[in-house]
Amino acid sequence: MTLRAPLLLLALLCCLGCPSEPALDLSDDVREYIERARYRRGILQRDLTTVENAYAQERLAQYGLGDEGWDLLPAVDFPSRPLMDTDRESLAGSDALERGSLTTLVPNELPTSDEEWIALGRRVFFEYPLRADSTYRALARLEDGLEDTGWLRDADDSWVGLRVFEDDQGALQVGNTCAQCHASYDGTDEPGLDGVLANREMNIGAARLLVMGLVPGDLPPEQDSTALGDLDRLGPGRGDVLADGSFNPFAFPDFGGLGDMPYLHHNANWVQRGVATLAVRCETLFITSAARQTRIPRVLSWALAKWQRSLPAPAPLLADPGPDFDAGAEVFDAEGCASCHVPPLYTSEREVEVADIGTDPAAGESSVRWSGNYRIPSLRGVARNAPYLHDGSVETLEEFLSGDREAPGHEYGQDLSPADRDALLAFLRGI
Repeated sequence: MTLRAPLLLLALLCCLGCPSEPALDLSDDVREYIERARYRRGILQRDLTTVENAYAQERLAQYGLGDEGWDLLPAVDFPSRPLMDTDRESLAGSDALERGSLTTLVPNELPTSDEEWIALGRRVFFEYPLRADSTYRALARLEDGLEDTGWLRDADDSWVGLRVFEDDQGALQVGNTCAQCHASYDGTDEPGLDGVLANREMNIGAARLLVMGLVPGDLPPEQDSTALGDLDRLGPGRGDVLADGSFNPFAFPDFGGLGDMPYLHHNANWVQRGVATLAVRCETLFITSAARQTRIPRVLSWALAKWQRSLPAPAPLLADPGPDFDAGAEVFDAEGCASCHVPPLYTSEREVEVADIGTDPAAGESSVRWSGNYRIPSLRGVARNAPYLHDGSVETLEEFLSGDREAPGHEYGQDLSPADRDALLAFLRGI
């Protein structure tokens, strides 16, 4: 199955074919993205793969309209700084947070090179607060609250993914950034912090349970959408963000190699045709994360998209996987794995129907992001990015290929001989 045309083609032609306006060029253009609602609307209509779910319908009703909807929301660049242990001490003692040295992100001039865009985008990922978050403010007050729920420390002893920022009323708030769930250390002798692999230790359900009774409502979306009885089922590395009344967790996606992925989201909700696709996706994500009250400045969402698309794929777990690697490559081909995970990117433009893959269908059938399909994940660095399947229900590669696996779906490779299974594991650890 080739990369499909969006179902909105007819609507797009009607919208863009008006004789009073010239044909719209939707190639990547940062100034068009920042300045023209019609361009942003065109990207949205071109790249959504379905109009039948709530996710798409809300965006079509609100985004890229120019004089109404989300375009009228104020663009905010809240001054912020990292959250430090001294802040935790102040919060624990009910003392006021200190303002300290706050910085903003929007540059005076647009970046003029890819390097400048990428550097700015990295800052957005680590520094831009999605929202004021009462849950994480309360968590920071608790002794070992951050440690016990998977938050990472940076080299300067700040807490990765947490910022102190000044809101539009001048009050100091605590907020989270993309890095909370999507940053990790690379595992080398001198570990570097980046966004290639997600934070598999982040346990947002446990965070909410720890502060039960301390926070009166106003929960982050990934917790407010999860029933109280299901919070302890989330476990580390997963979130249930669909707010559809069902428990349907997703594994936190890795961003390494994202620029090579034909689709965005596990559900293949977007065809990814370039920076503009990802910038629109990021902008609308920030809007919904901020309860539809503010929007991120578009120079920042473009920069974030440039940075995300620049991230390399995860490195192989083993630089030298041993003599079984070549035999494993033969098993990979013989079992038909390469028909979906096509080398050298080990993904493809195909989609897999929810029923055909056979995994827990709850997320795939959700009215929120339903598309009827899943994208095919890349297998580059696959031995480093457990848990597996869209819902993170399989913890190791060995379990994934075991005929005794309890988690349903993706049965390919489960009936291998022990020798072929070992060879295939060696191959997967080396790509």
